[in-house]
Amino acid sequence: MILTASLLLLQEPVPEIDAPQHEVVVTATTTPTEALELPWSTSLLGYEDLATSRSFSESLRALPSVMVQKTAYGQSSPYIRGLTGYHNVLLLDGVRMNHSAFRAGPNQYWSASVDPLTIEQLEVVRGPNSVLYGSDAIGGTVNAVTRSTPRGEANGGLVSSSGAYARWSSAEDSWTGRVEGFWSQNDDWSMLAGVTSRKYGDLTAGDLTGLQPGTGYDELDGDVRMDRWTDSGVHLTFAARTVRQDDVPRTHKTLDSISFNGTSTGSENHRLHDQTSDLVYARAEWEDAGGLWDRGELTASFHRTDESRDRERIKSSQLRHDIQGFTVGDFGLLARFGTDTGWDWGAEIHHEKIDSFKKEWRDGVLQAPFIQGPVADDSTVDTAALYLQREIQLEDWTVVPGVRATRARVNAGAVEDPDTGNEVSFSRSWDGVVGSLRGIRWTGEDRNVFIGLSQGFRNPSLYDLTSLDETSVVETPEFDLEPEYFLQAEVGTQGREKNLAWQLSAWQTWMNDMIIRSPEEASGSSVGKDNADGWMHGLEADVKWSLAPEWEAHLMASWMDGEVDQRVGADGVAFEDLSIVSAPVDRLMPLQAYLSARRTMNGGHFWYEGWAWAMGDADKLSFRDERDTSRIPADGTPAFTLFGLSVGWKLSKDLNLSLQIENLTDEDYRVHGSGINGSGRSIVAVLY
Repeated sequence: MILTASLLLLQEPVPEIDAPQHEVVVTATTTPTEALELPWSTSLLGYEDLATSRSFSESLRALPSVMVQKTAYGQSSPYIRGLTGYHNVLLLDGVRMNHSAFRAGPNQYWSASVDPLTIEQLEVVRGPNSVLYGSDAIGGTVNAVTRSTPRGEANGGLVSSSGAYARWSSAEDSWTGRVEGFWSQNDDWSMLAGVTSRKYGDLTAGDLTGLQPGTGYDELDGDVRMDRWTDSGVHLTFAARTVRQDDVPRTHKTLDSISFNGTSTGSENHRLHDQTSDLVYARAEWEDAGGLWDRGELTASFHRTDESRDRERIKSSQLRHDIQGFTVGDFGLLARFGTDTGWDWGAEIHHEKIDSFKKEWRDGVLQAPFIQGPVADDSTVDTAALYLQREIQLEDWTVVPGVRATRARVNAGAVEDPDTGNEVSFSRSWDGVVGSLRGIRWTGEDRNVFIGLSQGFRNPSLYDLTSLDETSVVETPEFDLEPEYFLQAEVGTQGREKNLAWQLSAWQTWMNDMIIRSPEEASGSSVGKDNADGWMHGLEADVKWSLAPEWEAHLMASWMDGEVDQRVGADGVAFEDLSIVSAPVDRLMPLQAYLSARRTMNGGHFWYEGWAWAMGDADKLSFRDERDTSRIPADGTPAFTLFGLSVGWKLSKDLNLSLQIENLTDEDYRVHGSGINGSGRSIVAVLY
């Protein structure tokens, strides 16, 4: 499936557009570009947004078409344009963090891969961007651009300094602390290194629920980044970082769970998750070299993910204790180049090695060895891709066509055969080509309209093909799944006037061969997997209004709807023979709006803000939603409206203090699909 991109062959160079300087985005085109000049829907978050949020994922919660679901206190997953988990791509400094063992639906990886205190800017590009970022870049692409020490001055000698961060929250019973150091030597090199510690107690929800026991956990993160500038003009970067979460409870499955609007409570004694994410990368960047690689970057990376789950429960009158997990080691090579005539091209290669395990004790007796853990053991996944994209100036339009070709291969070394229970192995490979064509037309000096028609794709992952346990239900390996393809059409307008800035868009997504999981019996405790078709569409608004010289109001709102084919039928009927009907997509985001008003005084040294966040009733449920009784009430997740107040001071050039009162009315609420309620009334103090 390919969207024709023949405009790539046009030869007219791209003139520079004389637009005011504003927020700069790298992720949409790989070239630093002002957000207003991009034919994409984008959002940017700065260091203040991330430093005052509880976690990386939760910093996204107020953005258009984003819903941050929380399976557990330490497991939050953003839905972007109706899709989550492995249908969105997470990048850290442009390095891909997704891997082939990502679970379907909401998962914890975004919460356990990035320390938000190391991020300078968070770039969100909504909609498919598979031309640049390959498989999974469908709902959205999020790039976390890390902080670094500024380049020193020539003959400036060795300069060093240090910094600290602290955050306390009453409802979370939490403390976060960070210490970091900065060094630079002349204009030759600079370095930043830091350690972050997080300790979360049990979370207190709104007035009806109160304390939610068995929800707290610990986290320890570390990072170092070194930048080197050579005499030849090449910028070298070396970075290493780790995020380590310890004993994160999945409380809604345990005896500690509390019913919310009639949800069922759990029965397990405990279910605890350990998560480690280690990333090391080295990069060389340059500009003004001329020719086909006038600008470019070469990046070599290694990303290691370790995951384990410790579960204890009573089943069939037996005390069962199982520990399972996997390790993924991903070696990546990325090359991106650009010319001064508007061409962007590059290549990306990944080699993943996956090992998986499971052990189980019944009444203290260790059972026979298992063939695999959550995914196939002793497996590899290899991908290789080439892409080409170009900006072309026509009479009234700037158009951006692009195309990407991908080759992927999965070698599953040890899999439990779903029919015989014996150990088997298999290999699958896919070739695919996708395209994109987007355009922007200026209707004034600082306003435009943009349109887009972009494809996204996702190859079946090792998890899709070989998983036995989706943590909430039982599923069986399915070796014959096909790649998913998505096509999204979008039209929007964006601009800024003296007192107003806006971005408005409407989008429609067609889903072809999307891998869906349908309940195989009334209880929903097991699911079958299949390729199916569907659609989604939505509206987005992001508007800023300068009410007065010191006042700014900000409104973000979004609405969406969608359906996908699913199988449904009576118990005992073979999955392949079940009826196919259309039903709402899983965890469909309801109408959502975020409104804030902020006053900045004393030259930016003092500010205060009031805000309101509202979500409507989430009552359009998929078949799986209806059976997810521990997280979703029978009639859907009820609407809520929260209010908050914030105040901040700039104590010095590099030190700020923020005080917040969240959930002023102490409302008891839950984001749709979550396994835990949100914070009740809370005081949050942040020194950053």
